[in-house]
Amino acid sequence: MSITDTSTNKIVAAVVFAAVAISGSLVFFGLKMSNGGVSDSALEEKVFKGIDAYISKEQQKSADAQAEAEKPKVVTGDFSDDDAFLGEKNAPITIVEFSDYQCPYCGVFENETFPKIKAQYIDTGKVKLVFRDFPLSFHPYAYPSALFAECARSLSTNGNVDYFKVHDKLFETVQNGKFDYDVMSTFAVSLGINKAELKKCFDSDKFKDEIAADQKSGQSAGINGTPGFIVNGQVISGAQPFEKFQSVIEPILKEKTK
Repeated sequence: MSITDTSTNKIVAAVVFAAVAISGSLVFFGLKMSNGGVSDSALEEKVFKGIDAYISKEQQKSADAQAEAEKPKVVTGDFSDDDAFLGEKNAPITIVEFSDYQCPYCGVFENETFPKIKAQYIDTGKVKLVFRDFPLSFHPYAYPSALFAECARSLSTNGNVDYFKVHDKLFETVQNGKFDYDVMSTFAVSLGINKAELKKCFDSDKFKDEIAADQKSGQSAGINGTPGFIVNGQVISGAQPFEKFQSVIEPILKEKTK
């Protein structure tokens, strides 16, 4: 939460408190004037019971609104396309990740959350993760990184295996500096990818339409920033902690094992 959000909440709380206090005072004096035979303590009890009831009602409304806002958005359709994936092809759960190699929040997910998802769910055959490109226009290294990875995958005899090696190297280099074609080319060649063919693919912008299709697919699901995820139809936005993914994955696994 930002400082502005906190200040706004304090102001709203103060206004509500003042309104309740004023209303309570008016009610108290109104009751006192119209109920001369009722003691001050009895009137106070009525007033404060009313205030407590009002506050409880408003708190419940706020809690209900918050719970509704936190419900994951659900989308229908297959968002995995034919993009690179990790895990068992027929795993019961598919996470489709829309990401940007230069996005710092994507880096946080890759370094902090993804290893836990991989260890607990991907490596155990419960989850398949599909990686799709969503390079943001204000990240100059995001698009060439996405293009390079797609070219490397198309030229590798190990397909997805080498793709994710390149993927990891890109996150390592781009997050710590910039996209360096020569560095990445040397790395790709070490995996057995043909240097000349790689250069040809990259220079021709061969996967421009593929990358655009990834973005369009994400946008159709309501994803407008990175990272964004679709977990068996449920949308998760941002670099959420492992526990957030766990809270979505576990109920799906339980349902599928009934």
